[in-house]
Amino acid sequence: MPTTLKKKGPSATGINAAASLDWEFAESDTRTLTHGIHRYSGKFIPQVARQAIELVTNPGELVLDLYCGSGTTLLEAAQCRRHSIGIDMNPLATMISRVKSSRLSLAESSSALAAVMETADILAAGQIGEPSLFGAGSSPGREESNDWRLSAPWYTKWFQPRVLQQLVALHASIATVTNVPARECALVAFSDILRRVSNAKGGYPNVMFDRNAGKKALPAPLFRNRLAEVLSAVDSLRDITDWIQPSVQDGDARSLPLESVSVDAIVTHPPYIGSIPYAEYGVLSLTWLGHDAKALDATLTGGKRQSRTVVDRFQADYFAMFAEAFRVLKRSRHMFVMVANPVVKGETVDLVAMSKVGAARVGFELAADAIRKGVNRRANKMAEEHLLFFLKP
Repeated sequence: MPTTLKKKGPSATGINAAASLDWEFAESDTRTLTHGIHRYSGKFIPQVARQAIELVTNPGELVLDLYCGSGTTLLEAAQCRRHSIGIDMNPLATMISRVKSSRLSLAESSSALAAVMETADILAAGQIGEPSLFGAGSSPGREESNDWRLSAPWYTKWFQPRVLQQLVALHASIATVTNVPARECALVAFSDILRRVSNAKGGYPNVMFDRNAGKKALPAPLFRNRLAEVLSAVDSLRDITDWIQPSVQDGDARSLPLESVSVDAIVTHPPYIGSIPYAEYGVLSLTWLGHDAKALDATLTGGKRQSRTVVDRFQADYFAMFAEAFRVLKRSRHMFVMVANPVVKGETVDLVAMSKVGAARVGFELAADAIRKGVNRRANKMAEEHLLFFLKP
């Protein structure tokens, strides 16, 4: 039998009023605290996540985001005194989420990363990045002079020689850090500058090779500045009172590692089928982190976007997610889903209708449907977003 709730969830009246609330947050800062530590496509607006969390939960309850992406839901839940669990199949996403919700002090992170910062400073000060970087002496990178990446076709395609030499030296220095949260902070900073120093075309979210790429800026100064920003942002979380630390897990929304009827609410922003190819967009970072972006893309919901069956596969995986969501959610509680209708292979897919059908098939009832115009999205190709509140009877 399902667990009997000791405290009532949010009132039906509050959920019914969702459509009349302001969901635009047009003038709001969406990069507060650690929200801006790493670029990530298709992110939740923090204020939307916060408002949904406060509508469907009470303080002290447990919120699940089963497509947690870069951790927006988790950071907002932690601030408003909710427990939270974030699950994602993308290892880049879960790493960003862990860093985004880390409360590592600036003193501790600076101590743990002293050698990394010194390496970056030496590289930046001398603008080292010539072949002489790997010569005799104590210059950073000596041990990496024979690093396989310096001649590997993929790396030499995407990064110019001087850039690649510095990246190898920086990455090797980061790898020696034994403090895991500090090391991941450095990896997030490293990951976030890769696109800027690569031979990818600018102005596109997807990573396309630019055969006419000009001379790229050396990464060491960019990395050093970005790392300082990440560490400062992470340190700022320590000022938040009543913080409840989120849990971040690598996992699959179609097969959740959670007990039945164990969560009080689900707040999530599902993937946009093949409209946002998460593995493709993150290929530079994923590869440097040691992951196979193509293999990941084959497993993601909505992956393999060029496939003829991408929409059908997405729907099957999406409906499986709703079944798992229904299983782990407590009775009389809500699932919040923000979706829009993406364009896939030139055709608009009615993801809003698909969401309602998938939820209804497993037993959810539609409690509210609010609309957001998304005026502060960077790329407003989907005219409006639907904020769907589903109730598990």
